[in-house]
Amino acid sequence: MLPALATRHADEPFVESVLCATDFSPAGLNAFAHALMMAVSLRCHFTLFHAGEERDADIEWSHIPGVRNVLEQWGYLEKGSPRSAVFDKMAVSVTKVYVRSHDALGELADYLRRKPADLVVIGNDGHTNKSSWLHPSGTRLITWDARTMTMFVPPAGGFVSMEHGGFTLRRVLVPVNHQPDPQPAVTYAFRAAVFSSEDVVSMDLLHVGHESESLRLDLPERDYLRWELMSRAGDPAGQILQTASELDVGLIAMTTDGAGRLFGASRGSVTERVVQGAACPVLAVPVDR
Repeated sequence: MLPALATRHADEPFVESVLCATDFSPAGLNAFAHALMMAVSLRCHFTLFHAGEERDADIEWSHIPGVRNVLEQWGYLEKGSPRSAVFDKMAVSVTKVYVRSHDALGELADYLRRKPADLVVIGNDGHTNKSSWLHPSGTRLITWDARTMTMFVPPAGGFVSMEHGGFTLRRVLVPVNHQPDPQPAVTYAFRAAVFSSEDVVSMDLLHVGHESESLRLDLPERDYLRWELMSRAGDPAGQILQTASELDVGLIAMTTDGAGRLFGASRGSVTERVVQGAACPVLAVPVDR
């Protein structure tokens, strides 16, 4: 049964602050491109956060392109623009944070408790688990504010090119079920689609379970959105990953019980399995967002 449609307006901003946690790996660079493009589209505060063991922070930062250089490469700023142009012309304020530590994820969690962000973007090499951000210290359970949305970005693919920039989101997959409530993921998937440069964005809702189960959702109606509900049976994580691959989606948006649980007691959860197996970015939207 198709969910009931109701017109909604995106009066609220998608996010007002984006934090990119980078470890300077290929996955980290792709995450950097996605995070920066979202900050540019939203004209919001952008924080680059890194925790590493290098004594000299300048040596660490040299592994990643500067924000201003990337915006010049993407054509948003003229070549040779002053550093102030990032804010004056793009309305993006930038903060760089470097913490010398071997416990990257723990330092990130501590920082977010002190200075919350609306969206955290993390590079993830899910197939090999090489990313330091997904390896919490064994001495403590890592959690952070359950209202923090987190986007996990693989080393390649997605809806932003590091070379060219642009918000080219063509297709979004949103897993829906009764629990957790899928509406937050539907809402933020729509808010992401608003910024796409594509003429049409396909919004695919995937229900894994019994076909007789009915769902009622509020779906924004826009000329550029194409909503479709599909139903499959089987293992939820496996079906989500298979469908995402078949449809060649640019983003998976799914509701979670709390972003922080991905790194603690819920090892092996559906969300974590999707994050580790997806070839596209995964947006984890906490249920109380």
